[in-house]
Amino acid sequence: MAILRVMQPAFTSGELSPALWARVDVEKYRSGLKVAKNIFVHPHGGASNRSGLEFVGRTRGSGFAILLPFIFDAETDQTYNLEFSHLKMRVYRAGSPVLEAAKGITGVSVAAKAVVTCAAHGFADGDEVFIAGLSGMSALNNRNFIIRNVTTNTYQLEDLLGVAVSTLGMPAYAGGGTARRVYEIASPYTAEELRRVVFAQENDVMYLTHQAHPPMKLSRLGDANWMFSSLTFVPQIAKPTGVTGNAVFKRKGGATANVSYRITSVSASGAESAPSATVTVNVQYENEDGRRIRLTWNAATGASLYRVYRTDSGDGLLAETPVLEAEFGQTENSGSGKQPPASSAAGAPPVPTGVTGSIVYGKEMKYVVAAISDETGEESLPSEPATLRNDMVYRGNRNLLFWTATPGAGSYAVYRLDNGRYGYIGKTETTSFTDENITPDLASGPQEGNNPFNSVGNYPACVNFYEQRLAMGGTANVPAGLWLGQSANYENFGAASPVKASDAITLRIRSKEKNQIRAISESRGMAVFTTANEFNVAGSGEEIMTPTNMVVKKQSNRGSSWLQPIAVGDVMLFALARGGVIRDYSYEFSNDNFTGKDLTIMSRHLFEGRQVVSWAFAQSPYSIVWVVLDNGMCVSLTYMREHEVWAWTRHETDGVFEAVNVVAEGDEDAVYFVIRRTVDGKPQRYIERMHSRLFAVSADAFFVDSGLSYEGSATKTMRGLYHLEGKTLVALADGNVVRDLVVTNGTVTLPIAASKVHVGLPYEAELRTLDIDLGNVGELGTVQARNKAIANITLRVEKTRGIWAGPADDALVELKQREFENWSEAIRLATGDVELTPTADWTKGGTMIIKQFDPLPMTVLAIMPDLRVAS
Repeated sequence: MAILRVMQPAFTSGELSPALWARVDVEKYRSGLKVAKNIFVHPHGGASNRSGLEFVGRTRGSGFAILLPFIFDAETDQTYNLEFSHLKMRVYRAGSPVLEAAKGITGVSVAAKAVVTCAAHGFADGDEVFIAGLSGMSALNNRNFIIRNVTTNTYQLEDLLGVAVSTLGMPAYAGGGTARRVYEIASPYTAEELRRVVFAQENDVMYLTHQAHPPMKLSRLGDANWMFSSLTFVPQIAKPTGVTGNAVFKRKGGATANVSYRITSVSASGAESAPSATVTVNVQYENEDGRRIRLTWNAATGASLYRVYRTDSGDGLLAETPVLEAEFGQTENSGSGKQPPASSAAGAPPVPTGVTGSIVYGKEMKYVVAAISDETGEESLPSEPATLRNDMVYRGNRNLLFWTATPGAGSYAVYRLDNGRYGYIGKTETTSFTDENITPDLASGPQEGNNPFNSVGNYPACVNFYEQRLAMGGTANVPAGLWLGQSANYENFGAASPVKASDAITLRIRSKEKNQIRAISESRGMAVFTTANEFNVAGSGEEIMTPTNMVVKKQSNRGSSWLQPIAVGDVMLFALARGGVIRDYSYEFSNDNFTGKDLTIMSRHLFEGRQVVSWAFAQSPYSIVWVVLDNGMCVSLTYMREHEVWAWTRHETDGVFEAVNVVAEGDEDAVYFVIRRTVDGKPQRYIERMHSRLFAVSADAFFVDSGLSYEGSATKTMRGLYHLEGKTLVALADGNVVRDLVVTNGTVTLPIAASKVHVGLPYEAELRTLDIDLGNVGELGTVQARNKAIANITLRVEKTRGIWAGPADDALVELKQREFENWSEAIRLATGDVELTPTADWTKGGTMIIKQFDPLPMTVLAIMPDLRVAS
């Protein structure tokens, strides 16, 4: 019976579903695993145990919370986690909550319920504060407390588990110390709404949407200075005010005469009233110079129109009009000859009253002025109209316009009304303009304001940016509606008449069924994800999108969940509306369409009956998508499309995962989780950050959850563990493992003093291979279901220590690594090939198990068992 050395050189298929454990014909079987728990796969093929989770803080009141990334400048570490909880928002930077300015403490009482004296602190009952720098009562230092029973100058302390803080038995307060409140602001979103809050960020501003709320803008003014504000969706620069003007014209002399007019009212059926009283106007009937006769009168009940008659001559009927005024040139007195009736017809309206006549110059000319921002080039809404009377037909006549300067304006555009529309007549950098009968350009009009999101039912569900426009979509009233703001003027959703290429865009995607837009992403065009389909919206051809050239193409019929897609390089990942399926989505040049594959098909057991509730992509250093499921489990996807790498693994902790977020910190993308744990019998929600996995020696390795680190003078006492009260912890102290440490009053005691300690909750990492398959082996055929025994296991490892391996859970053996180190010295990390010799029991599968029980690193690059196969 020969011994065969078998090799599995990669794990880039991740944990495969039991339904695939017989598919030895599938290529991914060769690099797959039965179990990959608290393991992640490297893109190059190896597998490592995940890093531990550092305790960052408790969510506000331990209530449900999500984390949103705010990345202003990763190069200068201006990156933030925004904790959204019920109607509140907190800010975290570099793994710590942002705090307000320090308030000096002048006293702490020795009492069962300690009272802190802090003059004019300004705190409120229920605020969370961080206390540090106390002399005497050092046990209170570097801790967060909830404050109760607040007075102007005092308050009491409560720990984060809700227990009043007693200072009995502590040394007396000896001076100093400060309290800093955890910075937070009011948020519009309730806890129940947080999963569907969608955001898009540009520099120091984040736009947020939710169908139950008007769109909001969140502005960062400083680390501890953030502000929510409503959006008006009109230009940011104000429209000009005080627009007025003077008409300049020349008058001619000539003969005059008195002309008389009378008005009648006419009903809808044609019944005409008797004429009004006569009004007489002295007119100049030669040398026309633009002066006009203006007649006005009061409304007559029931009149649908009015007739104007000249009654001093035989001219008779001059005009019919539905309005309460009429104008004629001084020489326009030729009528039809029809005379007014002597009396009112049956059913006629009342006789018009209040008839007046006057001489006016020229026709009404209306102007509006718009300010143009000196900084952004954005044009304001038009001013209120200014009305002048003039007749520009006559040489030398002109209109002079004036207005008040608008702050921030570098120039002004002037428009004149012509045939019911305003047209552009010129631009000026001053606050005056002269119109010398400039022909209005009706193809360029002023913009009209538009707020499509101004009422309940019209609030958008999602937001993003596309081609320098702010895009929002999916209101309750128009689920398939899309709105894009003006180019480079994000908050301006107005448009001119006729529209300009840079104007706001409104679009409704048509489909067979009601289709709710759930997400918008920028790719090759604008990717629009809805409840039933995926669409691509772009300008025609290769053109930039404008209000007049939009092209909508359906790409697929999958349907998306409310979870927002994430970008991984030039590929998008999105979760389907049903079934817990995640697909990639990218443009394929060969068929000019967006296509993709089901990334969960090989690991369906992790997703069946589940929904994805939170996810984030950490590009550096391992290209991993971190995913939280609705059952509280976390799974990770190592994804590198160009190398066909997509490997799922699972992650567990003493608690449940509820949310995940990623922000750049230093040279890595830091992964943050919201985790619900049970501590001292009470549910607590903590924010925890995955520690960097870059380390040189084992003493720097961090493989505990909800953990804290200490570095300083050698000590046995580890403090500050109040968030894990009553829990049994494990520690890595100067590179040596210390187990079974129970937290009492926030403290654990090491058996030996150490100067570098990582302490927290233990977790186990496990890597379990699929049944060995060698294809067809001579006369044996397949080795599947044949008795096998593993005589020896060779592992190729990197920076590894303390692992166990074997063919079964009850047959694991420890990798013994201590060679030249002293008994108190930390064992060095192993890199290269290591061997273990398990008990060689016969099994049908030939599975190998590798486990890490301790807070130590494990990276397996290849597994090479020596295998005996029965004939």
